[in-house]
Amino acid sequence: MATQALSAATALDLGRLASQVEGGLPVRALGDLLEHLDVSQAALAVALGIPERTLHRRLKASGRLPVSESERVGRLSRLYHLAVRTLGTPARARAWLDSKPKALGGRTPLAVAATEPGARLVEQVLGRIEHGVFS
Repeated sequence: MATQALSAATALDLGRLASQVEGGLPVRALGDLLEHLDVSQAALAVALGIPERTLHRRLKASGRLPVSESERVGRLSRLYHLAVRTLGTPARARAWLDSKPKALGGRTPLAVAATEPGARLVEQVLGRIEHGVFS
């Protein structure tokens, strides 16, 4: 991947992320997210709350995502990059995002992050992990 549509620096900077989401993220941000998370299109569609056929069409298109979809892509990208920063490697981040920690009631972080409050909860758990508070 030569360039990312949504870099780690942008995903982790809420001001920059908000600005990019307001203008609609480039469609290639979906492909980047799919590659980073290493999940199926069906799993990504569920995590984003969009129909799988819509995701499939988006992946074949160019241009910009609607703001509502951009917000969800930005949310998951942010969590992915936070997990990489916290856990040290993309592989560990992917494994954790697909795990079922007790702190999240036995649900995967990706499932919990389907809503904004859930994403904040996932961020809190990553913060506790980062500071050595096991959850």
